[in-house]
Amino acid sequence: MSTDTLELFDRVRARLAAAEKPFQLAKPASEADIAAAEEALGVEFPPSYRQFLRKIGGLAIPPHLGVVHHFVGLSPLPPDGNSVVDTTLAARTERKLPPHLLVVGMGAEFQEWFCLDVNRETEDGEYPVLLFDARDNALDQQFYPDFGQMLREVLGFVEETLSTPLD
Repeated sequence: MSTDTLELFDRVRARLAAAEKPFQLAKPASEADIAAAEEALGVEFPPSYRQFLRKIGGLAIPPHLGVVHHFVGLSPLPPDGNSVVDTTLAARTERKLPPHLLVVGMGAEFQEWFCLDVNRETEDGEYPVLLFDARDNALDQQFYPDFGQMLREVLGFVEETLSTPLD
């Protein structure tokens, strides 16, 4: 995760607070916690997601402000109170989510899951983000080339939306 992304996150967090828009942050994760989560899920997290976990932890924004409203971390956030491990393992059991997918984002629409596809690693160790529609138990499409791009695009949209005056 670049310095630009962290600065964007800080601006968005300040704007959400100033606009009195509810948002939630989970605590950042330690390397030991990240390693334990990777072991529990049987995968290695890509660099952008690892940095997100270490620097931000987890983030939930109002659903109307982004296509992804909950960036799932290791520390649970209300209302569901589930971590990436809990969410992914439950999805594998209850919805037959393939083991190569990790649920790292919740969509604004009911049961839209944004998943990293660990079977499609790029040269820089990243994984694309796919949309999984849990209502149909089906992959929909690739949405982002990696987790970092998903975070930047959603935060950029939130910043732009909160910067636009209402008429």
